[in-house]
Amino acid sequence: MKKYYIGIDLGTSSLKALALYKDGECINAKKRYEKEGTEGWKIALKGALSELFESISPEMIAGVGFSSQVGTYITDSGEVIGWNSSAGKDELDEIKSKISQDEFIKELDMPHPDIISYPLPRLRYIKKNYPNCKRVVMPKELLIKELTGELVTDNFSQRGIAHTKNGEYSKALLEKLGLNFELAPIKSPTDLAGYTTEYAEKEYGLKKTTPVYLGCNDFFAGLIGMGITKADKVFDLSGTSEHIGKISNEFETGNFVSGRFFEGFIAYGGTKASGVSSSFAIENFGLSDVTAELVLDNPPIFLPYLKGERAPIYDENAKGVFFGITDKTDKKLMAYSVLEGIVFSLYDIAQSLNIKGADKMICGGGSANDMVMARLKAELFGCEIVGVLNNETSALGAAMLASVGAGEFKNLTDAAEKVVKYKTLTEPSGSLRDILLKRFAIYKSLYANLKQNFVDFSNIQ
Repeated sequence: MKKYYIGIDLGTSSLKALALYKDGECINAKKRYEKEGTEGWKIALKGALSELFESISPEMIAGVGFSSQVGTYITDSGEVIGWNSSAGKDELDEIKSKISQDEFIKELDMPHPDIISYPLPRLRYIKKNYPNCKRVVMPKELLIKELTGELVTDNFSQRGIAHTKNGEYSKALLEKLGLNFELAPIKSPTDLAGYTTEYAEKEYGLKKTTPVYLGCNDFFAGLIGMGITKADKVFDLSGTSEHIGKISNEFETGNFVSGRFFEGFIAYGGTKASGVSSSFAIENFGLSDVTAELVLDNPPIFLPYLKGERAPIYDENAKGVFFGITDKTDKKLMAYSVLEGIVFSLYDIAQSLNIKGADKMICGGGSANDMVMARLKAELFGCEIVGVLNNETSALGAAMLASVGAGEFKNLTDAAEKVVKYKTLTEPSGSLRDILLKRFAIYKSLYANLKQNFVDFSNIQ
């Protein structure tokens, strides 16, 4: 009987489940949330597993792995504070004023980024606003407990509150900030979390005693599902937000997120509204007949800050802007501008990371197969743009982590070589690079010129 490993990815708008066989065969399922909050996650998990079990039987499942959004926290009263909430802004400023980056590196094995959804600002926010709260969990922890009865987490999901190498919470930082919550014990992403219970068999269809492995945050799991397991890889992973970065053998610091990875070190920056901007373009303008060559028709320049922005400006007040609209601007040009603005935001991050000279960029996630953006990336970055055949990369990564934990593969690199398949999306022609760079220079100056206006505009609201 064939053995499959299920990867479950709890995302922002839907839950994806994927059954992986050792030769790379995948069966995919996806359920959008019918309800908000934890009840919606459980209903989606049941529906996605039920869909998988139309193709394979529960007896064929050798293990289950998880990935999920991080920065989302659930209080013991059931309140959900989403990763894209503005909660934690004041707390981040307070924390950064009290604690130096040297202390963060000592305690966490990484500098603390200017991201309000990281554990310390969010937990500090919860402490202030939910004074009776004793226990806080993240979505993956909640679902693992739902299946196994065990409350446990992993070192990468707890980046920003725990030392990523030794897997221990920072007692010094927790005590300094008065954060005395009950927190889940930490294990490694390929460790066993527990076994499914009778309740899980009855409620979700998984056979009792099926092994469940920890997995990790959706971003790192997505990189694993793209075959990003070791140094000298440049990646672009899209979703509701989008992350661009590199894996190297050396630890780097700067105006970006950096720290330990499975093998080597990671440095990257994330947008806040890449997927939201794409949806905005589809809903308001449509994407039919949009091509990269529309740049030659002098379309507007777009700042994709529809939800504020993370890297490289880290500004919750930032807003979306169209610059350069004329009486000749139509919906097609507006749609092009949005896609270009997303790519410009990635190129802006890449400059802060000093990413240049790569021969290829591996792309995954929701917008990876958008050929207009792929062409713009190829022209700007001057490299081959490569996609993965299975674009549910976080669910695939979760399944791969489970398969390594179960001993199906020697390590993640071994799994990636046997499981992850690629396709070339496009290569640079060089014909559009000069005009794109000129437009990018304007894009880059717009935020600096409008920064105070964003503050004033937010104050009016």
